[in-house]
Amino acid sequence: MSELVAVTPSVPVYRSPALVALDADAPRLEDLFTFMVDAELRVQTLRMRIEERVGTARGEELHTIELVLRHPGRARITTRTSTDPLSRDYRVWASDGEIVTTYDARDERASMRPVRISPVGASDRGKPRYAQVYAPRTALPVSSITDTMVHPNGLIRNVLLTGPVALMGTTHLAGGRETLVLRADHPRSAHVLLDRPDRWMEIGVDRMTGFITLLSEHVGDRVTRHAQAIALEIDASVPDEAFAVHLPADVRMIY
Repeated sequence: MSELVAVTPSVPVYRSPALVALDADAPRLEDLFTFMVDAELRVQTLRMRIEERVGTARGEELHTIELVLRHPGRARITTRTSTDPLSRDYRVWASDGEIVTTYDARDERASMRPVRISPVGASDRGKPRYAQVYAPRTALPVSSITDTMVHPNGLIRNVLLTGPVALMGTTHLAGGRETLVLRADHPRSAHVLLDRPDRWMEIGVDRMTGFITLLSEHVGDRVTRHAQAIALEIDASVPDEAFAVHLPADVRMIY
């Protein structure tokens, strides 16, 4: 036992963005993807409001998602499924970098759990890029729409690189911000029922920051999911109170 060597988890070293800005002309896809991967490194604080429409067996559902983020580690996401501002139909996810707090107002349930730690060496830059696990500066719920829009690395690696991608042009989203529009045809990373040759995606990329501001999934002429950032504010002052989660005294704690 005395010969065992203690392993100390490595602390991520946050680098500067590989590309400061895109060229004035239409960028190459390789440069655009490199620019997108470093999106969160270009800001210190971020406020984003997203409207997500998802087609289900019950019809179309609308989710309004508000994200507040401040590096390093602090984030809060509020998801509402009702347009009534007084409705109790909302969920909160908040993190201070060490503890994640969740609260479901509809069911009066909450939880407080440590942030998940990646395996030691998973983000070692000595490994090939395809073998590294992306370590975000501020973590968000895995596989959520907010995580996809703020941390595009997973979408690029697992979806966009699996099929033909083309730059279609530009538009203005999120309050008039210039946005590059991509089309990805029959990407292969999907559930079995959507693994079809007529599946395609439309992606909007904020030209200044690299954040995704549009993610629209299609099967033929039918839209199955449409998420769009309707507001995007960077580097504004964000007080500590913006990340607080006030739990009722009678809330049920889930462990």
